[in-house]
Amino acid sequence: MVDGCLPQIVGEGLKDSLDKFELDNCVHQEVASTARAEAEKVKCDMMMQGLEFSRVKNALNEEPRSLRKDKKELRRKLHDKLQDVVELESKLVPLREKIATLEEAQKADAKKMANLEKRSTGRETLLGKVEQDRDKATKELSEIAAELALVREENSGFKRKIDELQLEAAQVFTSGFGAVRLQISQP
Repeated sequence: MVDGCLPQIVGEGLKDSLDKFELDNCVHQEVASTARAEAEKVKCDMMMQGLEFSRVKNALNEEPRSLRKDKKELRRKLHDKLQDVVELESKLVPLREKIATLEEAQKADAKKMANLEKRSTGRETLLGKVEQDRDKATKELSEIAAELALVREENSGFKRKIDELQLEAAQVFTSGFGAVRLQISQP
């Protein structure tokens, strides 16, 4: 009975493992998607800052007198923006690393899944062979049991025949021995 349940248990275990790998893969993809979105946001912020910087530079070229007064303020703003860029870049680096790690984990999971599928196929093939061998052995056992029943039946017949012959021999011996006695006692 356990042998019959084993393939089902193995199949369910493999299915559960595959479901877990697929769930982990989805989580990894969501995290990677979030990281990409944050990276795009940082990229847009950097482009906006670049545009702002270009606008400020153009304004400085067009209105040098008025902008010279605001030069310190603009430099401070630019410094703050660059600090923001550096800060965003520092946030982006770990996200890039995390994306790379998640992509590696996804590849490893895919390899594991392929390996599990390959092992599952091998086990299914082996299970098919075992089932064929079991069916063959069951058939052979049935044939042997039928032959054994015939041999037992023949043996019972032989035993009855032997008993009958022994009884007949005893009767012949007893009746023959009695006739010999009669001849000896009659002169």
